[in-house]
Amino acid sequence: MIKHDLDNFEFSYLNEEGIKAGKLRYRYIKDNVIDAYTTKVDEAFQGKGIAGELYAALIAFAQERGLKIKPSCSYVEVKMRRNHQNLIA
Repeated sequence: MIKHDLDNFEFSYLNEEGIKAGKLRYRYIKDNVIDAYTTKVDEAFQGKGIAGELYAALIAFAQERGLKIKPSCSYVEVKMRRNHQNLIA
């Protein structure tokens, strides 16, 4: 399950037991531009598509709010260049 903490600018992935298995953090650099600067998945949970789910949540959030994304995180940058170039700030 993805949880979006708007106050701390973080998307978290919680597994069935409620353990935080991964996170994607961002910050606002302009009113309509966010900097996605880190994506981390706990080693024990890697290879399960968690980073992709966090990325999808980020993209949905940006599209809903009309935001552009500066992809400082290398994972986010690669995914955006392949799939969402129109959202790159």
